[in-house]
Amino acid sequence: MVSRPRRPAAGPGQNKPAPAGVEPLGSVRRSQLVSTFGIGAIVDLEKGSFMPLGQEDWEAATRSPALAISEARLEAQLGVNHFRLPPVAEQIPLSRRVNPASTAPAIRFPEWHECPRCHRIGQEGEPFELDEDGSRLRCLAHGTGVKAYTTPVRFVLACSAGHIEDFPWSWWSHRQRQQGICATPALYLKSHGKSASLGDLFVECKACNSRESLGQAFSAGSLGNRKCGGHRPWLRDREGDCSAAPRVIQRGASNVHFSIVASALSIPPVSDAVFQIIDHHWDMLEALPVEALKPVLASLAQRYDTDPGPLAAAIRTKRGFASGQEDLSDLATRADEYAALSAARNDPVVAGIVPHFRNEILQPPQSLRPWFDLVGAVSRLREVRALAGFSRIEPYPVSTDKIEDAIAAKRIAPIARSKRAWLPAAEIRGEGVFLRFDHERVNEWIAKSGGLAERVAIIDAQSARLAAERGYERSYSITARLLLVHSFAHALIRQITIDCGYSSSALRERLYVAEPSGSDRAMNGVLIYTGSPDSDGSLGGLVRLADPELLEGIVIRTIRNAGWCGSDPVCLETDPAQAGDRVSGAACHCCLLVPETACEKFNRELDRAMLVGDADRRFPGYFGMEGELNWLS
Repeated sequence: MVSRPRRPAAGPGQNKPAPAGVEPLGSVRRSQLVSTFGIGAIVDLEKGSFMPLGQEDWEAATRSPALAISEARLEAQLGVNHFRLPPVAEQIPLSRRVNPASTAPAIRFPEWHECPRCHRIGQEGEPFELDEDGSRLRCLAHGTGVKAYTTPVRFVLACSAGHIEDFPWSWWSHRQRQQGICATPALYLKSHGKSASLGDLFVECKACNSRESLGQAFSAGSLGNRKCGGHRPWLRDREGDCSAAPRVIQRGASNVHFSIVASALSIPPVSDAVFQIIDHHWDMLEALPVEALKPVLASLAQRYDTDPGPLAAAIRTKRGFASGQEDLSDLATRADEYAALSAARNDPVVAGIVPHFRNEILQPPQSLRPWFDLVGAVSRLREVRALAGFSRIEPYPVSTDKIEDAIAAKRIAPIARSKRAWLPAAEIRGEGVFLRFDHERVNEWIAKSGGLAERVAIIDAQSARLAAERGYERSYSITARLLLVHSFAHALIRQITIDCGYSSSALRERLYVAEPSGSDRAMNGVLIYTGSPDSDGSLGGLVRLADPELLEGIVIRTIRNAGWCGSDPVCLETDPAQAGDRVSGAACHCCLLVPETACEKFNRELDRAMLVGDADRRFPGYFGMEGELNWLS
């Protein structure tokens, strides 16, 4: 539930008391408030266009202990001591109003609106007024009895540093006028009526008869020497002049907001019931002196009918994460998850507290053993996703342990004016299927495929070029192993949606890929899990696919269908050197692309040729070595 911060709703000359509660602006799902519609995003609701405010404005609504959640590894990576779930609105009895302290606060953005009747554009007070409920603007030019509600304008200015502000309508409409902006501009947004193109729109000032077409608004240099003003409406402040060039973008465009979401799976020991007990009482335990800890743990053990030893071990582990004793890099945490998914786990329930993680290891069916050596049926899974910042114009790939550095360098926009001890987060509980590729088989395929290295090098060079142009540091290189695992994950997600009825947006991939280094073995596995807290959640349908009889059919169909795309031969013959910003080989909407909520890498770093071989037969696909695909036809 989203609401506007309460303010006096009385009109001129009136002195009404503040209402009990506020009219909600609208509602979004909890998980969306830490992703698509997170802090700094633009949310289109029935009552207009609004922007969720920063963490400072969330304090009152999220203070309840019931909204606090924990994930020790992720907390240590992000430098916080807990996470908070978005609030749930409390309805005022016998009314349509809600308690404003129980909603996510938002501010109107953009501030400029258009009257759909007379096409006047302006802001609150110039010339529009707030309606009685305090959430919508209306145009008074049509009489007080006419509900002429305005609509937000389509264009805003944004920069790559995350700043955003209203389009300069007054300046644009007068930019050809030698005297500049007139004293009392009266602006109207009109159309010539000849077409639906942008060039058909123009802004007219009736006070001085100036007019200007919007046809060149999106062109490079259209704003002249105008600088970014450093506006941060989600924090209700202005950072000062910014060196990044402002750009005109559409209010509802996808590049307005790219959330930076850090996530982690709850795996042993963090997932254990005793660790959850320690998390629940951590505020008290953390403050205790060492000499008082032993009797308190004995009391807790008696209360939860367990032994003090595991509780003490959980405290040591949690303190080890917080003190930085553990390696908390992205690669190390993924390696821990990879090891957990590769081992059977069924920890006991303690005092009714159920462990977050349960995994059963199965042998793949005989027909799949040339390619996979292990299958994990993850029947109980918990993921915590925390919103740590966001970018605009372009996505900014960054590892979790580098997010603070990126915010300091102004590559990522912050979600608070000053660092807080918590971050907004969502908790996803579901299930999944883990497939581990045969390590020796992958190495053999890479070593024997002559033209493979050349194709991979081209895609890696494209990725390096894009990173250099956009100013971010790559934490990994693109390898054949990565392209193979990632491409298979997308093909499998698409096949699951066909065979099992899951929507592709309800599924999510989690990739485990690393080249061998010293004594560390390579990682080559993928977890496909339910990534939505809604009706597609943990119902048993996905983990059931790990059954050898079902898994055999769905993987074989995945491989077979990957051999042909509706856009072939064009798709398979795609030259990676000409893929531009896609940073992919053969991958399109007909074969590999999935909703971006399901992909970890913005639908990049994909190549169907890794699965079935390239069009020129310079190298075989992983699933096509030595004619092994013949029996599938």
